[in-house]
Amino acid sequence: MAPTLHRETIFENGGKTLISIEQTNFNILYASNKNSLTKILQVDHPEIEPDFMDTLSNLTALKSVSDSTFIMTNLNGDAWLYNYKDNTSKMLLRTALPLRDCDLIYSGTTAIFSGDDLELNLVDLTDGNKLQSLAVTDQVHQLSYNLRTNMLAVSLINGEIHFFSLTSTKPNQVKVLNGYIPKVSYKDNLGVYGGSTTTTTSQQDTNANDDESKVDDDEFCPENRISTRVAWSPSGHNFAVPCLDMTVKVFSLKDYKVLKTLNLNQPVSNLIDLKFDPYNGQFLASIDLKNYLTVWDWKSGEIVYEKSLHVPVTNMLWRVDTTLEDKSQKHLHLIIGTWKGSLITIQKVAEIAVNREFSNLGLENSKSTKKTYNGLFVDSENSDMEGLMTSDYNDEEKDDRMVLDDMAQEGEREDDEGMRNSDSEVEFPEGHSPSTKKRKLYDDDNYRAIDNLDANEDNFIEDDDGAGYVEQSYNKTSSSTRYSKSNKRYNLPILPTMNSKAFKYRPISPGGTPFGTGERRYLTMNTIGYVSTVCNNEQYSVTVSFFDTGRFNEYHFEDLFGFDVCYLNDKGVLFAQSKTGQIQYRPHVTVNRNWTKIIPLNKNEIITTIAATPKRVIVGTSFGYVRTFNQFGIPLSVEKMSPVVALTAYEYRVFLVHFSKYHGVSFSLYEQSPERTVYFHRESSLPIPLPQTAISANAEYVHLNFDSFNPMGIKSLFFSEYGDPCIFGKDDVLLILNKWRRPKESRWVPILDSNMEIWRMSGGKESHDIHVWPLGLTTTAFSCILVKGKNVWPIFPLPLPTDMELRMPVLVKKQLWENHLEKQKERESKREQDGIDAVTENNDDNNIELPVEMQAEEESVRNRVLTELLTETIENEGELYGNENSIVASLNLAYDKAILKLIAVACSNQETEKALSLVQELKQDAALNAAGKIAQRAEMMTLMRKINEMREVRFEREMGNM
Repeated sequence: MAPTLHRETIFENGGKTLISIEQTNFNILYASNKNSLTKILQVDHPEIEPDFMDTLSNLTALKSVSDSTFIMTNLNGDAWLYNYKDNTSKMLLRTALPLRDCDLIYSGTTAIFSGDDLELNLVDLTDGNKLQSLAVTDQVHQLSYNLRTNMLAVSLINGEIHFFSLTSTKPNQVKVLNGYIPKVSYKDNLGVYGGSTTTTTSQQDTNANDDESKVDDDEFCPENRISTRVAWSPSGHNFAVPCLDMTVKVFSLKDYKVLKTLNLNQPVSNLIDLKFDPYNGQFLASIDLKNYLTVWDWKSGEIVYEKSLHVPVTNMLWRVDTTLEDKSQKHLHLIIGTWKGSLITIQKVAEIAVNREFSNLGLENSKSTKKTYNGLFVDSENSDMEGLMTSDYNDEEKDDRMVLDDMAQEGEREDDEGMRNSDSEVEFPEGHSPSTKKRKLYDDDNYRAIDNLDANEDNFIEDDDGAGYVEQSYNKTSSSTRYSKSNKRYNLPILPTMNSKAFKYRPISPGGTPFGTGERRYLTMNTIGYVSTVCNNEQYSVTVSFFDTGRFNEYHFEDLFGFDVCYLNDKGVLFAQSKTGQIQYRPHVTVNRNWTKIIPLNKNEIITTIAATPKRVIVGTSFGYVRTFNQFGIPLSVEKMSPVVALTAYEYRVFLVHFSKYHGVSFSLYEQSPERTVYFHRESSLPIPLPQTAISANAEYVHLNFDSFNPMGIKSLFFSEYGDPCIFGKDDVLLILNKWRRPKESRWVPILDSNMEIWRMSGGKESHDIHVWPLGLTTTAFSCILVKGKNVWPIFPLPLPTDMELRMPVLVKKQLWENHLEKQKERESKREQDGIDAVTENNDDNNIELPVEMQAEEESVRNRVLTELLTETIENEGELYGNENSIVASLNLAYDKAILKLIAVACSNQETEKALSLVQELKQDAALNAAGKIAQRAEMMTLMRKINEMREVRFEREMGNM
């Protein structure tokens, strides 16, 4: 059936009409007239009378937020949020100059507004608070945001397009394109272009005698209609620009190069709107000033539909028809707003045929075919990408893609048989073979699906390494019985225990997070930056972001293989697919070529963890195989250990964590350089909670999604700034390995209890919605992300990193709280005496202060440990950054000062023996001299004499060593 065109009058009095549609089901359409009226239409039920609301007049932009809410802006500088179901409205922003455009960012939780005042305003939609403003170099013409890549494109009136990355809470400009869009400014001179006798040039060209082309509106003029807005493809990897040469150019986000130039059949004119279809971005629709509609299959460059509308158009949008009973088909429609108060609907511009086998699973077939009505055949998203990547303008990636496809198919053949019985197997409906899927079988959706399975299945733990973990069972229950039991058990939360055989080996990356309830997750995160992935119906999109934006540039790419393990360093990023065994290394510098390897995996074996340094690449598996490659992917060694659950690396140094049922949690630490291979620790005991004991006493606050995603509870492991192994587990305690070069003297030292610090900084409140997510460790500070909310892991956008001062867990919470209450009473008493209102006084009662003696005790222990760590580094490796000796001197000084505080407390209490024991801990002669003066002021002459004798003995010893 050919496309059909239907026009419907929405506003009887006519006028400028903007439209927007909710993007979940494409069923609620908002149509707003400039005369303060908005109608809400249910496009899937056209027989239902539309709802309506009184809204802003002289509107300039309209954006759907949900199926009940929308935002709009107007020429008066107002921005409002409306809810038609509750019949409520709320002002979000007011500016002195007109607002021109708006969009939603951060998964729809924040609105961004632009206007004539040289800045972008971000407003939180949940509370209406203005978050921040972002200055720009000129007036903003239009905005465009892509959810998948978190990229914002800002078109300025000077012809520049500024691209901002919104992966963190602070927008970061990553690119400026100049010379593509026309330089155009809005005209607000009312009465110049309006009136029934005024007709624009484009109108005259369209139909000089047609009343439909005439608009009696002061705002109607080419300058106010021309579009410079960037159109994003659904994946975000491509974007289209309405260019000043009257063409449409499609760019790649990877390198901002032109992939395709599209030309109009009709006499050229500037565009007033440009949109990719929201299903998979195969079609690109445009409308020009002459109200001529053109729809392209943009990858082939062919026009699949064109139509002269003969009525002035405001904007347009795509609608995906999701109401078809036949789930093997999807129809794409176009809805167009006009300056006459009417809507134009063009139904079935394209019909997409979807493979039924995969649509039943909620997965779109990667080889679906799309039909158009001009005799053209349009490929699916994955097929389109293949055609794109093998085209003439992308020959370099052509060879890479062919190689990767061959490897993926080879890995699929090797792994297919084992997947049927793997510990992460997903049960498919009868008749749906997973072997026919290329990518979706191996993606992270499987891990989310597994979380819903029975935690106590008989075969929940596999005998991965033949160690006899699982007793043979000859009486298998049916799947229906198993699910019935599961439903009964899930009346109460089931937590993983070894007795219930609930442990599964899962891929773990440092700082990696689960998807949770969204479609985004962080693959890895550290002090350098973070790697995030977005999963939609058809593909994965990966973004590599950095905290130091002056040193690195953020970049994106389409993940064709569903990578679920990742490691980031300052030279590149390593990816792995845990089930297919494919690893890929991508240097940050694009002139270097990526390389890909296939790791041989046994039946039921998966890649659990990977690491990469500028010199080495290490891969660990659930069977305990540890494979080492050089930086170019050349294999160097293979070793068999206990099953590896996590690892990290520093130069040639490798830190691994093992787990098995009988050996518990252990770690290995070795250095494998071209000159030597040294094992400092081989499967030694690691003091972190076992999987079944990783649940805190506050079990109601344990988030089962994270437990199922990461059963080991290891949030991150890394090397410190000076190369010491660290690990941060589910107990939120940071451990560092001290004296690790001497195995008989090495010990794990807890240098920070982050929960204790959060409690102290929050004024003693037991807050269960503030969490710490680890990044790394510098000399004296722990770099982390403070997370607010029910989830223990960070969500999007990522808050800015913060440094938490190290503090040894030697403080007693009860004593701190009692001391805090006493201090509060003293302050309140002083306020009453001074007549100061406690509300108006600016004081810091929230932060619990440490008593002098407790603080000195903690500082002495902490500085002793930090001094030992850095001294050992200097003795074995010399100064790495050139200032280590001065840091050690400052640590020794801080240590002596802390001991002197304790000596002063002991002397004030006349505790001679205690004071003398503390004096023996002092390291410097100047500190001994200060201790003697403290004893003298306390009139403890015996102590002073012993201190002087101790100074003389040390001096003689030093002279004897010279």
